[in-house]
Amino acid sequence: MSLMRRLAPVRGLAEQAGRTLLDALYPLECAGCGGSGKIICDRCAQDLPCLVPPYCRVCAAYTEFELCQACAQSGRQFDGVRAPYRYEGSIRQAILALKYGGIKAAAPQLGDMLADYLEANPLPGNLVAPVPMHTSRRRERGYNQAELLARRVAGRCDIPYHAGLLARTRRVDPQAGMTSAASRATNVADSVVVSPDNEVSGRQVILVDDVATTGSTLNACSAALKEAGAATVWCLTIAVVGSHRTGE
Repeated sequence: MSLMRRLAPVRGLAEQAGRTLLDALYPLECAGCGGSGKIICDRCAQDLPCLVPPYCRVCAAYTEFELCQACAQSGRQFDGVRAPYRYEGSIRQAILALKYGGIKAAAPQLGDMLADYLEANPLPGNLVAPVPMHTSRRRERGYNQAELLARRVAGRCDIPYHAGLLARTRRVDPQAGMTSAASRATNVADSVVVSPDNEVSGRQVILVDDVATTGSTLNACSAALKEAGAATVWCLTIAVVGSHRTGE
């Protein structure tokens, strides 16, 4: 019997759990302590950097005021950004493992964290959609991490899910390599559209991504949805960058 046939039962169990065959053979390591079994172990989960006020009521970046300077000076297309964590420590490492490290098996647990947060902090929403990825980048990475998270959230919270609601019109440069909000906004401007034959008029969309930095990508997606008639767009991410005092 061939090796692949012998491993077929393992693959089946792995797929049921949303994991690849290699994930099943090589257990996850905790991004915090290196322990085996989960991307964030139960002990490290107790010390994750929760996002707590004060923060901007729109983009959730740290500010002592109702609005941060960026949101006060220029209107946002999204109605708000919400997240359970600040982008630092173990949760940052877990997001990086999912996004750039090829650790697709981290998605179910991180998606459950998002679902737990949404259940405890409901947002207006009758449709869940992921931030889209250009087809060429998806081929390189093998998956869109936002899709994996959004699908998990939608299933857990019993909200209709639409993977292909939004599409990229062009490939943009990686946002991670850009330090200024202006360059990020220019990079993604007019790069997202609502896919043809998708009706969003009057819908309340929950847009899911892994992390919110300056909000440029979320804003570009929200602009496309609002232009197509969406009533509201709330953005749900695992973490927010710049959501705490400098030096804290």
